Amino acid sequence: MIQVEIREGALTVFFAPWARLFTRTGGVSVPVAAIREVHNLDRPLAAATGLHSGLLVSGFAKVGTWTSMTGVKRLVAARRGVAGLRIVLNGRLSGYDELILSVENAEEIRRHLRAVPA
Repeated sequence: MIQVEIREGALTVFFAPWARLFTRTGGVSVPVAAIREVHNLDRPLAAATGLHSGLLVSGFAKVGTWTSMTGVKRLVAARRGVAGLRIVLNGRLSGYDELILSVENAEEIRRHLRAVPA
């Protein structure tokens, strides 16, 4: 569904062609220095709440934009059975306040983001 790369001081998320229909973008890139927090999520589907634009297959997948009642805008690519990350940004970058991503190597990505100098 997604591919995550960390290089040259930026976190870049690329979406599979089918997911682009729901995220309305081929990818998003944010400077690592603009990442305020990174949290592991055992159930990333539960972290995406509020109004949404995108794909929602209840209990299985969420892909698109979710906006909480408090106005937090999240880019979401989450699926059941795959751990994930909540990446909180400093301000609204690339149109989002947070990224919620299901990735097979979530812990490795989290450690890498913490190790990259800001």
